Amino acid sequence: MRQVHKKLLVMIGLTLAAIGGSAFAGPNFGEWMGTDAVPPPVAGGCPIESRDGNKLYTAGGFDGTLDIWVYTREGRGGDFGPRAKAGGAVSLDDANDFCPTPLTGGWLLFVSNRPDGCGGNDMYLARYNPNGPEPTSEDATNLGCFPDGPNTEGSELSPSLVTTSEGTFLYYSTNSAGTQDIYRSNMSIDGSFGPGVLVDGVNTANQDQQPNVSKDGLEMVFSSDRDGNQDVFSASRDSLDDAWSNVRNLTMELGLPTVDGNETRASMSWDRKRLYYGSGGTIFVSQRKPGSGKP
Repeated sequence: MRQVHKKLLVMIGLTLAAIGGSAFAGPNFGEWMGTDAVPPPVAGGCPIESRDGNKLYTAGGFDGTLDIWVYTREGRGGDFGPRAKAGGAVSLDDANDFCPTPLTGGWLLFVSNRPDGCGGNDMYLARYNPNGPEPTSEDATNLGCFPDGPNTEGSELSPSLVTTSEGTFLYYSTNSAGTQDIYRSNMSIDGSFGPGVLVDGVNTANQDQQPNVSKDGLEMVFSSDRDGNQDVFSASRDSLDDAWSNVRNLTMELGLPTVDGNETRASMSWDRKRLYYGSGGTIFVSQRKPGSGKP
């Protein structure tokens, strides 16, 4: 496991240097509004922006498997151009690779059911460079199997990494106990992540999955079928010491557009001004304007 720890420590160091840590929220934001399909040719699922806002990572299936794709644009106000398949160890021909989460320094968290895993869909880490004519990737590293890591014999989904003044935390969901629930794993001093613990305030007896947490650790979006179909939900808290609360069904409250009645893998942009989600192979985005109220 020493090599795994070294990779994680490098990645965490880059993250800390880039964003620092905060115990309290930054600017408050107003409501999500103006939801539309991301202009063509963007399609697929599991959407998430790169931290600089110039790339959109997605997952899409061809020939019976899921692969990770990257769309690029010039500036956050521009349209995304044609997609490029993530190569190297990120998208394998004989495995489903999805739920990408780009990190600082060219690191990529993602989910895969490749055969060297712990039994289901596992979380992996790879160094990935989407720039240039020939994208490159180092070997993908499994984050570790229970009881030494957060991956289980079940299926893990949507890793979300957050560094705050209280430490570095990995949020994700897993069905290791039956239905999908949202968990959190704390980073250890050696750079590894151990088994996760249930996150209070957001889980029910239904499928609660695919969390994405803001960079200050105070706002979360996720998917849940507690009201019937899989809808986009949000939760927030006033400080890192508080439990998650203010759980809202954004799909119902805001009338978010849908293709097949199910909205999955919601994610916020790093500046918290855009909300992405997928529905029936279409990717939607909602804009947010500054406001004086809490999210």
